[in-house]
Amino acid sequence: MAMTETKLWTVEKELWVENRLGLHARPVAKIATAAQQFDADITLEKEGLVVNARDLLDVLALDCPQGTRLVLRTRGPQAREAATSITSLFARKFEET
Repeated sequence: MAMTETKLWTVEKELWVENRLGLHARPVAKIATAAQQFDADITLEKEGLVVNARDLLDVLALDCPQGTRLVLRTRGPQAREAATSITSLFARKFEET
């Protein structure tokens, strides 16, 4: 019987909250929705506190105003795609100013 090897990627990125209102309900919902689309464990870390990016309330509880530094970690078969998607949300400032 042949074993199928599944490639498990791990990606870590530093992100900065640049939109004026920080991570409030609308951007956090976009993060959670994006995270749910990928087969990967996805976390956000702020000052040592690590939360599941799929959990809207946990991400909101990080309290991230403009200028906050976060570390995004993704691990799994779709880790690279998940990291790219979530990084893109931050880069576009969640379509806010």
